[in-house]
Amino acid sequence: MNRIKLLLPLLVMMIILAGCPYKSEIALDKTGKKINTALLGKWETRNSNGSAYKITKDNDFTYRILKSSKDSKDTSVYKGYIVDLDGDQFLNLWEEGPNSDKSYYIYKVELNSSGNKVTLTSVTENITEKFATAEEMKAFFKKYKSLSFFYDKNPEEYIKD
Repeated sequence: MNRIKLLLPLLVMMIILAGCPYKSEIALDKTGKKINTALLGKWETRNSNGSAYKITKDNDFTYRILKSSKDSKDTSVYKGYIVDLDGDQFLNLWEEGPNSDKSYYIYKVELNSSGNKVTLTSVTENITEKFATAEEMKAFFKKYKSLSFFYDKNPEEYIKD
């Protein structure tokens, strides 16, 4: 019973802090898999925020992602690539532009069998470990990627236009 009392505040803090993606100064790997052409095209969010993403090929391994909003004429440019960790796909994503800080955001990516819906689940920002190399980070991800608390609770779904 005392253990539960000690763990309860930690659980509450995890719930409060949930929602923001994990941000890293190093990528999960130096390069990714070859481009999956099923991911190319225009994708829209299932929720009501009105964001749309146009994904194109930047090179054989990197995607170029333009984010636009119905409410604004501003667009954001991202680049990313997918790393396979024992059958699970993770997107290393970073913002392009003069004001970007070259940090990587990491999401688990699941494409449905029809290729018309993709689910992005952000890795939780509650990871406090610091990694010196991509290999250290990959080993950590492989160890914990199957645990539910490794991810934020609200995956984002996108439908191909």
